Amino acid sequence: MEREENIIAIRNRDMQEANKAFAEFMSKTETCINERARKDPKLYKGCSPSDLEIITEKVLIDVCPSTPFLPTDIKLVAGHTFPDILATDYYGVEVKSTKANKWVSTGSSIVESTRAEQVEKIYMLFGKLGGNPPEFRCKPYQECLSNIAVTHAPRYLINMDMSLEDGILTKMEIDYDDFRKMPEPEKISFVRKYFIQKAKIEKCAEMPWWMNESTNINLSIYGDQPTKCKEDKRRRAMILFPTVYDKDSSFGYKQVALWLCNRYSLICHNMRDFVSAGGQLKSINGKLLDVPYPAIVGKLIKYNKKIKEMLDNPDEDLISDINEYWDFEYDENDYYGSWLNILELHFKQNTMLKDVPIRQLLKDC
Repeated sequence: MEREENIIAIRNRDMQEANKAFAEFMSKTETCINERARKDPKLYKGCSPSDLEIITEKVLIDVCPSTPFLPTDIKLVAGHTFPDILATDYYGVEVKSTKANKWVSTGSSIVESTRAEQVEKIYMLFGKLGGNPPEFRCKPYQECLSNIAVTHAPRYLINMDMSLEDGILTKMEIDYDDFRKMPEPEKISFVRKYFIQKAKIEKCAEMPWWMNESTNINLSIYGDQPTKCKEDKRRRAMILFPTVYDKDSSFGYKQVALWLCNRYSLICHNMRDFVSAGGQLKSINGKLLDVPYPAIVGKLIKYNKKIKEMLDNPDEDLISDINEYWDFEYDENDYYGSWLNILELHFKQNTMLKDVPIRQLLKDC
């Protein structure tokens, strides 16, 4: 490759060749910065994040003459734009480091709201400053995103040791470029849905949460809320979490507790009473039953009319929650009928409820 042909000219002629040139540029940068760290380990060990950004910019500029990139292509924009350093308008370098002797750290926001508009390819330059000597690695950005965690917002976790197959994007079954181009609400919803489904599959009482969701700043006790509020939340829980109708309903109650806290900032210290207190239903409409039913049947009969109204005319919160928490096939034009189907299925699978004609009972009430 002739030096006089700069990266823009190469890119205009052959995008694949330009991307390969950027990868080679980053490989040379990794070699150069590691050589310098071995010669002056104290300098690198004492680097602050901003110091390391400045050092990285200098290394990139020094490496440029052996690449199609020009020194004038390199621009440090840290603090204003993602990634930290631009190499022309189309390539970038995100600089991260840790004082520990490990290849993991917290990365940047998954939202990428400050991403430079034209940047197409980003490499991570990661400094393990706790090593002796300090050590650096460069990898394509998407190949070191191991998971998602929350500080003040959802952020990637960085692991420079991981394989691409172990990355969070692979697990979510989405390409990085497709994911990053999603609108922010759609991106947050996609990630939430992944973690909700993951928790269901693994039977873990977990639920994703982060601060950029609109929620009450204070946690409150569910039992202290007005009756109208408590009844509304109880009906929603009975709609959203059919696992509360299982014989072992403990997992369902844990899901409801997490949902109350996550969605409404409410803490319920007695979850079993939330949906259905103990006891039995001995009569319906004044008619004594031959065999008493569990109390949950009475609660369903009591709330059925309101539940039907809510599902026939769902508000935005309920639609959003249904999309996230219903993991069975349902008809968006008949939420109530879909709910009855899953309710009946869970009743049939519960030895204590399998003989209860729940669909007919609700139809008649």
